[in-house]
Amino acid sequence: MRHISLNVPGLGGLALLVGLGAWGGVGVSTALGQTSHSGCYAEDENGQLYDLGALCTAPRQRRIQVEPVLQTGDVQVTLRWNTEDDLDLLVFDPTGNAIDFASPTSPSGGKLDVDANGFCETQAFSPVENIFWPTGGAPGGDYVAYVNFAIPCTLEALAISDAAAAETAYGVLEVPYILTILVEGVTTTYEGISKPEEISVEYPFRVGPPVTSTGDTVSVTALSEDGFEVPNFGQPEL
Repeated sequence: MRHISLNVPGLGGLALLVGLGAWGGVGVSTALGQTSHSGCYAEDENGQLYDLGALCTAPRQRRIQVEPVLQTGDVQVTLRWNTEDDLDLLVFDPTGNAIDFASPTSPSGGKLDVDANGFCETQAFSPVENIFWPTGGAPGGDYVAYVNFAIPCTLEALAISDAAAAETAYGVLEVPYILTILVEGVTTTYEGISKPEEISVEYPFRVGPPVTSTGDTVSVTALSEDGFEVPNFGQPEL
C-alpha cells in the first residue's frame, strides 16, 4: 500500500493522504503540508507531479466552496453545519408566519436569503442558511427559531449499494450545528445536534420590550406544536 499526497481544491491547499495499490511503480512521498500548487495531483520525493484529477472529481458538479454574503438587520438568524446533509432553518415571526425554504419571505418583512444543500441538489463544504429582517423592519414581539433535519444526503450512495447498512447508519445519524441569533445588535450563539425524525429544539427570542398584555397576540409556540411538522422532502426509505 502506497500513500500519496493529494492537494484537493477547496481545502486551502491542505494535502491529504490517500491509500493506493501499486501505483505505476512510482515511489511517492508520504509527507503532508501546505503547497503552492493548485489542482489534484500526487507529488513524489523528487517533486514530480502526477495529475490525479479523475480521482478528485466531485460526484456532484455544483458545489459551493465560498460562504455567500449574508444579509443582516434588526434580526439575523444564521445556521451553520459541516456535512452535506440537508438541514432546514425555520423562524416563526410574532404574527405566526413561518419563514423557511418553502416560504422564503413573510408579510412582516423577513427573508431567507441563503439556503443550503436543498434536496441534496446543490451541496456545500460548509453549509449556511440565513434569515433576516432589515434594519427598522423587524416587528416587535416573540419569535421562535428551529433547526430541522430534512434529508440525510450523506447516506444516498450507501442506501443504493447497501440498504441494510444505510438503515443502521440512519438510526444513529446526527449532525452538530451552530445557530447564531442577532437581535438588535446583541448576538447569542447556540450549539445543537439535529437528528432525523426528531422535533427541533425551540430557540425563542424577542424584539422590543416585553408585552404586559397578551390581547390578540398569536402564540408562536402553540402554532409550532399544533400545526408544524418536521418536513420529509424526498427522504429515502431506508
